[in-house]
Amino acid sequence: MKTIPIIIDTDPGVDDFFCIGIGCAFRELFDLRAITTIGGNNSTDVTTRNALDILKLFKRLDVPVAKGADSFLFEPFGEPVVRFHGTNGLGDVQLEHSQNTASALSACDMIYEQARQCNGELVLVTVGPETNLAHSFLKYPDLKGMIRKIVVMGGTLSTGNVSEYAEANIYHDAQAARIVFETGIPIDMIGLNVTRKAPLRRSIFDGLNDLDERIRDVMEKLIEFRNEESMHDAIAISSLVSDKVLIFKDAFTSIIDDYSEKRGMSVVDYEKAPNSRVAVDINVDEYYKVMRQMILLLSKR
Repeated sequence: MKTIPIIIDTDPGVDDFFCIGIGCAFRELFDLRAITTIGGNNSTDVTTRNALDILKLFKRLDVPVAKGADSFLFEPFGEPVVRFHGTNGLGDVQLEHSQNTASALSACDMIYEQARQCNGELVLVTVGPETNLAHSFLKYPDLKGMIRKIVVMGGTLSTGNVSEYAEANIYHDAQAARIVFETGIPIDMIGLNVTRKAPLRRSIFDGLNDLDERIRDVMEKLIEFRNEESMHDAIAISSLVSDKVLIFKDAFTSIIDDYSEKRGMSVVDYEKAPNSRVAVDINVDEYYKVMRQMILLLSKR
């Protein structure tokens, strides 16, 4: 079976850890071309270090990491989101440091170079603010014709988590998100309306034997740190592993990027010609099946 070339654009991040885990584990499905990093959960320096260390834990030192922007398009980053990601961005779990360093290419240059090499097949999985993608499309206008699809963990069809209307990844750089949704590239939007339905509990390990104890220990600590809540980013990438995880509906999605109370709102219109598919429901058991398979695959490396 032909593998899917992907780049994970991420701000690791507790949720992001599990997303990267899926990207690393399913080698027969994914050709993981790179990790590109952005700040948000912490500074980009910290999230880049975290990405390098996560790849070391998962024995994927072959995957390059490209550092992204040090601010949102028009604003500085806020303070680290300690409540949800700890002071180090990874729930205060300490990983062994990788000796690898970030690529000489910036995130937007890495995205463009990999897109050129993948001949229109590259899928971007973005699970942080859309800043790096927006920079890429602004710097390289021809990039729009080189991307097969963008999978976005962001937005919501219900109540947000930073305001009544908005989800954090979209809200924090709403201008960047608007640019991405206006590219015309097919987009899968996986929002809080579905991800909140699938908490990740420590029982995910029940019945799994011969696991890599270090990986299991880190995962259990991260699950405990988040009080067994949902790992939103993992759900987004799991939709590429199994088309049974999410139910999508075609829609035209636009982003409110002003500074009103509705900033960051994802406005969905099912009547207009679609620019996206929006997730409207989740098969929780299928998602858990993907997660358990990920744990087993990582333990065999």
